[in-house]
Amino acid sequence: MRDNSAHAKSPPKFRLGLSGCGGGLESISTWQLLALAEKAEALGFDGVWINEEHFQGSIIEVEGRRCHSPLILASAILARTTRLRVGFSVLLLALHHPVRLAEEIATLDVLSEGRVDLGVSRGGNGRYLEVYGVAPDSVNARFSETLSFMLRAWKNEKVNFGESAYSIEPKPVQLPHPPIFIGTYTDETAAQAAMNGHKLILHGINNMANQRRLMKAYVGAGGDPAGVPFGRFVYVSESDASARRELWPTIETLAARLRGFGLFNRNGVLVERDLEPENFYREMVIAGGPQSCAQRILELHDELGVSYLNALSAFFGFLPLPLLERSLERLARDVRPLVEASLTASAEKNYAEAEAHLP
Repeated sequence: MRDNSAHAKSPPKFRLGLSGCGGGLESISTWQLLALAEKAEALGFDGVWINEEHFQGSIIEVEGRRCHSPLILASAILARTTRLRVGFSVLLLALHHPVRLAEEIATLDVLSEGRVDLGVSRGGNGRYLEVYGVAPDSVNARFSETLSFMLRAWKNEKVNFGESAYSIEPKPVQLPHPPIFIGTYTDETAAQAAMNGHKLILHGINNMANQRRLMKAYVGAGGDPAGVPFGRFVYVSESDASARRELWPTIETLAARLRGFGLFNRNGVLVERDLEPENFYREMVIAGGPQSCAQRILELHDELGVSYLNALSAFFGFLPLPLLERSLERLARDVRPLVEASLTASAEKNYAEAEAHLP
């Protein structure tokens, strides 16, 4: 018997997110960022993702991003929007008290009526661990114990503490809990995320070789690639030529700053050649006119099953605000329809071919 239902030929939903320590909007002063989040919602973006960073931006550094408490910023964005989801990309569990974090994430979920996505990772940044007084060799255990505790805390039951037991309140709106997204640089953790029923989140600072490796490990363990927020730096202009002309000063500045961070010394992130401006533009960035950007996104979908593009849209705050605003508008209004139309046409073609082969 043939299945003629509409969903049989529906393409996977294509989603667009924005990522950065200001939810991908950090090219602007903080008090104005909330208005820009409202604009992102009006443009139809599905979510903003806030990185947990420390010691990033001050009155001393006049360039680049300003990073603030991700939980407080998330609360402010959720209060100013009604549909936009707010996620964390990622919270560093080794730096958080499990009871407090369980309470705060659940509170955000309740106040937002279930619009929270919880991205987490181990948090192995040596500077952060030193300041927070966390022993590096305890990070793995703290990650596992904190995540396990939070999942228990959100159940409708009490949690034992020695001879006492308490109910951690409030309980989240989303059941059984807000979606969990695991950030990692290792194949083992990516596979484990799938086996534990969690999603993977891939940050755009990874080069494509590492993105492919981690996605394949996740999918190989049973994970669904369509649910993975897939990070890339993204800039959309009127044409390929204007994109390069407008974006190039930002690329040079950002590549130099990232070289100073020494990210290429961390396995599973980048190699030094990735931070040469020409290579960075070609390999780390989706940039160009709407047609070219749509084509790059569709190539990711065809190769890796990417259906959720998570755009590092502000280029760590180095992209001038007028360029950011125009790029966001073109990404939402020009690129997204092209991607969705192509995915729909492909799904209809596959459906028709399958129908033709049925008896």
